This record gives sequence, structure tokens and C-alpha cells, in this order.
Amino acid sequence: MTDPDVPTRMVGSGSSAHELIEPPNKLKDKVKPILQAQGQPLEDPVARAERELKKLEPQFDEWIKSDISRLKQAWEDYITASEPVDQDAEGAIAPLFRAAHDLKGQAATYGKPYIATVAASLCMILEDPETLAVVPPALIEQHVNAIAAMHRESSEPSADDLASRLSEELTKIAQSFVAADRGKRLKVS
Repeated sequence: MTDPDVPTRMVGSGSSAHELIEPPNKLKDKVKPILQAQGQPLEDPVARAERELKKLEPQFDEWIKSDISRLKQAWEDYITASEPVDQDAEGAIAPLFRAAHDLKGQAATYGKPYIATVAASLCMILEDPETLAVVPPALIEQHVNAIAAMHRESSEPSADDLASRLSEELTKIAQSFVAADRGKRLKVS
């Protein structure tokens, strides 16, 4: 039962015969051509995107400050949940995970790759409820504080070296909790 507008052809013979559907390639209809101005070389779309991104750079600091404020507020909301059981609930952890995930994806673009690394480590902790249950809240707080400090101290001469070592250590610690928890669950299964 194929669409009559989609070309097909029979392949094989006897009991191995089957219909081969050959969908049309409509990609050319969807892609906007890069036209060359008379006497001008073709414009590189990646270079163009990088130029546009460069225009946004003055706003990066405000955007990352906003993202970090959102992360800190989500952490405060998480630790002040009225009942300990509320901390495991989707509603309490979701804003913290979302803020960390946003930083994980955007911080490198903002020129803060170590913040992205720490945010990725925090996401690794937060994404699995069973791992989250065994991770000390202090480790989550250390991730949040490290992200804030990395931004605050980013103009210091030794900031990159310190941020590199800190992000590496926090990631190792988080990975050890994740690995231990998963190993324990595998033994139980």
C-alpha cells in the first residue's frame, strides 16, 4: 500500500519478489541556495554564523549571570523543600536539572567551557533518581557553588587552571557516585 505519487519498482522474482519504494528527494526544495553575487565568492555559512554569534558576545555575560542565578535559585528551592520526600519529586528536581542542563549546553558558547563541564557533571547526578538518592546534597551544592565561582573569578589570572582542576575533581567524584550506585543496582538485579 504505497502512495501512488511515490515511485516504486519490483525487485527480485518468485517468492523473493518485493516492491522497492523510491521516495523523491525533496531536499533541494527545502534548502535555500547560497547565491553568488556577481564577481563575489560564495559566502561560507559557518563563517557567517560565527560573525552573527560574535555580534551577540556583549550579551553573553548577562545571559550566563541569569542562567547561574536561575541555577542558584533552583538549588535554594530544592534544599528548602518542606518535606525530604519532596526533594525526590519531579517537581522539586526539574528546575535544578533544567538550569544545569541549560548551562551545560550554553556555557561553552559563552566562552566558559569549565562551567559547561561542571554543569554536565551536575546533570549526571540529577538525571537518575536512584543516584540522586545516594549523593550527598553537599556534592550538589559544591557543583552549584563551583559554577558561580568560576564565573565570578573568570577574570583572575589563574582562573582557567583552577577551573580546570576543580571541574576535573568534581566530575571524578560525581562519576564515582554514579558508578557505585549503578554497580550496586546491577548486583541486586
